[in-house]
Amino acid sequence: MKKLIALFLLITTLICVLPSCKNTEDEAKPIKIAYMSGPTGMGMAKLIGDNGGVDGNEKYEFISYGDATLAQADLIAGKIDMACLPTNAAAALYNKSGNVQVLALNCLNTLYVMTKTGTTVNSLADLEGKTVYTIQNGTPAIILRHLLSKSGVNATVKTSVPTDNGEKTLTTPADLQTYLTLGEIDIALVPEPVATAAPLQIASAGKEYNYTTAINLTDAWSKISDSPVAMGCIVTTKSFAEENKKRVDDFLSEYKASIEYISNPENLDAAAQLVVDAQVLKAVPAAKKSLKNLGSAISYVDGDEMKSTLTDFYGRIGVKPIGGKLPEDDFYYKK
Repeated sequence: MKKLIALFLLITTLICVLPSCKNTEDEAKPIKIAYMSGPTGMGMAKLIGDNGGVDGNEKYEFISYGDATLAQADLIAGKIDMACLPTNAAAALYNKSGNVQVLALNCLNTLYVMTKTGTTVNSLADLEGKTVYTIQNGTPAIILRHLLSKSGVNATVKTSVPTDNGEKTLTTPADLQTYLTLGEIDIALVPEPVATAAPLQIASAGKEYNYTTAINLTDAWSKISDSPVAMGCIVTTKSFAEENKKRVDDFLSEYKASIEYISNPENLDAAAQLVVDAQVLKAVPAAKKSLKNLGSAISYVDGDEMKSTLTDFYGRIGVKPIGGKLPEDDFYYKK
């Protein structure tokens, strides 16, 4: 009988201890964070620099993605713990999987209509009857189509370019930059840092054409909404957030500090170097110019303000780009 009691106590102890051992092991693993080679990467640059650089450390592992769709797949598969995504993709992923929470906004408007030398555009109205090229993924095409509709402007928004073999889809900002540098696009809706990098690349090659900024979409958006354009955010899975709440909250505090540092004009020189060190941009002069252009577009917004901003944004662009319905309250993470 005593042996049975001892065995029972041993089993009970193991049942109590094993879960806590698992939690300790989970907490020892670095949080795997996906960021894009754009403003989200720029905003994370100080966090990256403070935590081992691109190689990461015992707290964080940083993974750069050129295509947000790959990051989405890895997040749901459990290969990464957090991902910087376009806001429409975050909501669509939530509606598809149910296991996604948005932690914070990290990027507001970073979009500019740019025109090739010889093409004149000064306002949305000047796009009447013209074709504007932009990337397929993310929010740019969605935002531009909404603004054109609200302004009563009949323009074509294309996310592919004609080639000898048919059509080439402009999936990522890098694809768009390639065709800008080739001079094959007259009008483009361009995100930073492409808006800075492409003209610099063209000028350095000594080509006879270049691109200039014709319209900042912040101005057009402000005419239809008091809320800002909500372009980018960082998300995690509900399961990861529930099991690692303190670690998530600590990360968000560090992430907010990183964004505030990078977006502060007083830190421009140091911030530009951090952006280059994080391998978001290749040269400090380009990073400085891009940061100047972005200004407060690299922003950290969480909590109720995040929810109200996204609710307004989703309501304006419609449910089709976000998976067919508005996210429920459990989509929005609370610290």
